[in-house]
Amino acid sequence: MSQSLRLLTGLLLIITILTTPTLYANQAYWEYTFRPGDTIWKLAKTYTTSVNNWLAIQKINHIASGPDRRIKPGTRIKIPVSMLKTQPAPALVIATSAKVRLIHANQSSQLLAVNDRLYSGDTIITQANQFVSLRFADSSELTILPDSTVSMDRLSQFKQTGMIDTQIHLQSGHIDTRVHKQAPGSHYKIVTPSAVTAVRGTKFRVSAQTQQLTRTEVTRGKVAVSADHSSQLVKSGYGVIAEKGKPITPPIKLLAAPVAKFTAAQQLQWQALNGAQSYRYQLASDTDFTHILNQTLTTALSINMSSLPEGHYAVRLRGIDKNQLEGLNTQLAVTIKHRPPPEKKADNSIWPVFVPIGIFLLGL
Repeated sequence: MSQSLRLLTGLLLIITILTTPTLYANQAYWEYTFRPGDTIWKLAKTYTTSVNNWLAIQKINHIASGPDRRIKPGTRIKIPVSMLKTQPAPALVIATSAKVRLIHANQSSQLLAVNDRLYSGDTIITQANQFVSLRFADSSELTILPDSTVSMDRLSQFKQTGMIDTQIHLQSGHIDTRVHKQAPGSHYKIVTPSAVTAVRGTKFRVSAQTQQLTRTEVTRGKVAVSADHSSQLVKSGYGVIAEKGKPITPPIKLLAAPVAKFTAAQQLQWQALNGAQSYRYQLASDTDFTHILNQTLTTALSINMSSLPEGHYAVRLRGIDKNQLEGLNTQLAVTIKHRPPPEKKADNSIWPVFVPIGIFLLGL
């Protein structure tokens, strides 16, 4: 190697060492546990976009150069997420109403069907009484309610790490999501025009009825909501409102689950809930509410279900408070069975026989 090439290599090494801490100062990291036979070079080749990342990884983890660079098995190594290899992680349509419109990133469109796969850039638009349920690469599920527009911002996974990166853009409407336990370093975010909701739990709802206002309700676990330089950690049983230009509200306690019953007359009835201004009723064919059949917003205290086809259903009910935050669910399994019409009793009377005979005898 010529002296000038050695000088250039040395200069590049110095620049890398000096700039690496700055480049990755605010990055998220994936952690890897060193195993026997591992090397930094092999780690960079297997998991990152370039084998040449080995030097930056060495610097980030403060691993000495030269003979002392050997790393003991069990050592935790940090790698910036931006270095990792990625690949598409499409979402699967597991349930959909008829005639739901799917618009691709290139603006072509089609009607959505079960088992369709969605990729980054795809958008789903639901109309009145239309529902869609999706399953993501980490088995998390999301239900899109009627009158909603939802785009898949990012659907990717980091090769061989188990990490999933999911970002959903709720432009308007309502969604209900159930997030499974995630691998360390995974991301699941719901972005609206006025807020970002990042998962730290399992079950929550997000609505964006205007460009200015986002509501988040947590029914299990916890999520972090951020907007306009403010943030709130929202725990189970609480909700927040994020409005553009204003700090996020402190967590507001959600309404309790209504006390409801299914009567012999095949009506769902419930007690008035203190603080509720209205109620949301949902009907599904399964207890996970993947296949939602119908929903109603009502101020009444009962729903007549007798006109439904015979079968087994799940019903869900929750109150809505003065802030339009929706409360905790009551869920019931119901069976609709139509009563057969009463049978006509056979007329065993002998009078129809004897009356004509009597008339005949009197005529004699």
